[in-house]
Amino acid sequence: MTVRSLGATFRIDAPIMYIMYGIILAFVVALSVYYMVSSVRRAKKLGIDGAKIKKVITTSISFSILPAIGIALGVVTLVGSLGVAFPAIRLSVIGSLQYETQMADGAATALAGSLQGLMEKGISAKDMVTIATVMTVAIMSGPILVLVFYRRLQPKFGTLMGKNTSVGGKNNVNLGELIFQVCFIGLVLGYLAMSITSVATGAGYVDAYYNFIAVVVAMLIMYICDLLITKLKWQWLDSFATPVSMLIAMIVVAVISYCASTNGWPTAPAEAAIGALM
Repeated sequence: MTVRSLGATFRIDAPIMYIMYGIILAFVVALSVYYMVSSVRRAKKLGIDGAKIKKVITTSISFSILPAIGIALGVVTLVGSLGVAFPAIRLSVIGSLQYETQMADGAATALAGSLQGLMEKGISAKDMVTIATVMTVAIMSGPILVLVFYRRLQPKFGTLMGKNTSVGGKNNVNLGELIFQVCFIGLVLGYLAMSITSVATGAGYVDAYYNFIAVVVAMLIMYICDLLITKLKWQWLDSFATPVSMLIAMIVVAVISYCASTNGWPTAPAEAAIGALM
């Protein structure tokens, strides 16, 4: 996409963007390799069993590769409006499909009424900088808080994780595990509420049900995995249950999407479809 801005040609997929992406990607990969090697060496010095080290590496790989499919879908979703390079840069470092599309849509709505409207008008250099800033600055709060406050708060969290409490008549419930479970359930309910909202706002369009279907399928697969782990003692599945649930849910939605496109099922217009992803 090429736009005339202030007498100069602005291209959202200019070669410099791909050069920046290559530099950033190389830095991220190098940093990951450095910390992996350092961590393995440190674990061996501490006398940690090699099998445990291998399990941690295997789990990390599975949690990196499988969710990357969703990240790739996020890049594809934003390609039409923001090009290839910038979404790839954002999602290769830190971000998520729902966050990125929501921020891009919010910034575009402020600039041109909607992301679809901005695409039709054409994105200027100023528009691109605005969208990039909105997408980047907000999500930086997490890493900055960790960088500034981690050393100060970590001992307090460590003490909290060692305490027990009573819940529902049960004694000696670990407070740290309880907090984690509550946060996780809250996260699941948040995604479920968003999927229900998509259904309510896009009733009549098959793609409005995609998020809800994905959540329900993922929950069912996770339940089946839990049964296999607890009943059949498939302990090896414990490390893969979550990413496998995500992957199967995405495959189911992809199959439904294919059927919708080949059979002419009613789908939302482009602008509504982008909103349904949030």
